[in-house]
Amino acid sequence: MDARSLWSIRYHGIRYYLTLFFFLICPLQLQAADKGLLLTELYENARLERQLGWILNSMTLDQRNYQLPDKVIDTVNLVVKVRYSPKLFKTSMEATLDEALSIGELLKLIDWFNSNLGQKVLRLEMEANDPRNALRMQAYIEEKLTRELPRTSRIRLIEELMETLNAVELGTELAASASVGARRILHEVMPVNDGRPLRPPQIQKAREKSAIRKGMNDHMRSAFLYTYRGLSDKEIRAYLDFARSTAMQNFQRGQIQAIARIL
Repeated sequence: MDARSLWSIRYHGIRYYLTLFFFLICPLQLQAADKGLLLTELYENARLERQLGWILNSMTLDQRNYQLPDKVIDTVNLVVKVRYSPKLFKTSMEATLDEALSIGELLKLIDWFNSNLGQKVLRLEMEANDPRNALRMQAYIEEKLTRELPRTSRIRLIEELMETLNAVELGTELAASASVGARRILHEVMPVNDGRPLRPPQIQKAREKSAIRKGMNDHMRSAFLYTYRGLSDKEIRAYLDFARSTAMQNFQRGQIQAIARIL
């Protein structure tokens, strides 16, 4: 075999492997880019930034509730605002959901949140979770739910929805993480030198969750009865059908994990 033939074989061999490499790697790169776009679309369509609002609202100190110097309270609130910025929250949430969801599941979730029922559910949840609506919700619970509970079949539907969405665990995780995060930031701003080391956050949160979970079930039941009072039984059953899907189950688990990581 002469040198020209040997060179030709090597050239075409290298070209073959480069072509194979291109066709194997480029679809993965395109897939990653497509998934990134879908994650951003889901983040926006599902209004996940509202969770950041809950976190900031629960971690921000109100001067009326704490006997602390104004400077300390202002510093804590500034640290909370900087540490839990919208950009950091979005990046962290999308990174965790990237691990939790496949492209197919992302497409199903986006379709759901763009559907008429998905939009209605989202609107009701946004209204109920608006901090400005807290007094209205409390009044509804005290005046209506205390005097006369809905029919048993309705309560069972709501409890089934709570269980399917893992609402008690999500609410407990959010409340405990925010509480521990706020106290640790306060400790950073105004450390207590009593000689005792600060417990690791995992231990602090475990203690918080144990206490919070005791009352979370009743709280969530009342909150769900208020939030979804505008849905018919048929609409709740349709919501339940989707909530049981792998896409929504992984979405809920991903949100819980993301909040735990962020806080």
